[in-house]
Amino acid sequence: MRQTEDIQIVTVPAFQALAVRTGTTPDKGGTREAWRKLTEAIPPDDARWADTGDVCVFIPQRQWSREVDTLWVGMAVREFGDVPDGVERIDFPESLCLKARVYGDEARMNETYGAVFGWLEQSAEYELDDREGVLGIEANRLTPVNPLTVPYESIRTFDFDMLYPVRRRGAL
Repeated sequence: MRQTEDIQIVTVPAFQALAVRTGTTPDKGGTREAWRKLTEAIPPDDARWADTGDVCVFIPQRQWSREVDTLWVGMAVREFGDVPDGVERIDFPESLCLKARVYGDEARMNETYGAVFGWLEQSAEYELDDREGVLGIEANRLTPVNPLTVPYESIRTFDFDMLYPVRRRGAL
C-alpha cells in the first residue's frame, strides 16, 4: 500500500446475505467449493440476489488474532425467502468499517493485509471490532471475472475491498 490515505473509515449499511460456510484450505479451494454449493442451491438468476456486483467472503473478526479457519461465501439478497439446506442467513448490521482496496498480484494483496493490520496497531482512534459474532467482509468484484470460478493459483490480479468492522479504541 502506498500510504494510509488508501485506508478509509466508512459506514457500511445493513444488509442480508445468503452464504455457505467453509473451512480454510491450503489450496484456497474451500471458498471455490462454497461458491459452487451456493450457486447450485440458489441459481444466479434467482430474484432474491441483490445486484451489488460482488461476492462476499465473510470472516469472523475474532479469528484474526489467531488463525482464520472459518469463512462464509455469500451474496447480498433482497430477502431471505426459503433457505435451502447447507445455506445460512447472515444479517450484517450497519457497521463502521475500515476499508482498503486490494488490486494487484498476491504480493500486493499480502502487502495490503500488512498495511491494514499495521494501521490498526498504530491507530490511536480505532481498533478491530473482534467481539464474538462480528464478521468482516472481503467484497470480491464479479467482473471482469468472478475469482471464485477459477483456481486460486490462476489469479493474476486480485480485486476486492476489505471491509472490517472497527470500533473506537477502548469501546466495548
